[in-house]
Amino acid sequence: MTAWQQRLALYVGGTLAIFSLWYFFVYAPAATNLDSARRDIEQAQRQLTDYNRTVRELPGFLKRNEQLESVRHQLNSSLYAKTEIMELFRQLTDDAQAHSLRLVQISPPISELLELNRQAAVDNAPLFLNLTLDLRGRYIDFGQFIGELETKPYFRSVKNCVVRGGQTTEPTVDMTVSFKALIGTGEAAS
Repeated sequence: MTAWQQRLALYVGGTLAIFSLWYFFVYAPAATNLDSARRDIEQAQRQLTDYNRTVRELPGFLKRNEQLESVRHQLNSSLYAKTEIMELFRQLTDDAQAHSLRLVQISPPISELLELNRQAAVDNAPLFLNLTLDLRGRYIDFGQFIGELETKPYFRSVKNCVVRGGQTTEPTVDMTVSFKALIGTGEAAS
């Protein structure tokens, strides 16, 4: 090989070495960083698109939420107050125990509970419920219980009263009283 060919080979080798060094130390990392930046930009654009879609849908969502809240409030106000009925049951149980009576059963008719539901949805009229209490105890305690029951704000009228007693040595009798109660009075709700 001649000196000129050696010089040419040296220049070509040096150029290839410099090009290789430039490619591996400058171009390849820059291209990798550029690809990474492009992926980050695409992801940010997708997130921005999703955010913009969410912002556009937000008024509709808030309006729908208001509508649902309004419907929920309307349904809650139109249903008879289950808690008021349960509170009335609790108060009747407490009053019976205070008079040494055992409350065996409280039975409002299911048809009346369904009617209360329908009636409450139609108008704001007072809601009445017919109740039947089965009690066991002494006759005198039953009389005192009924006397106090008649003074309660929820009490409206006695429909039926039955006293059943056997000829036993025990002074207890079974009593059933049916009456109409106003739902939602202050005392029953307190």
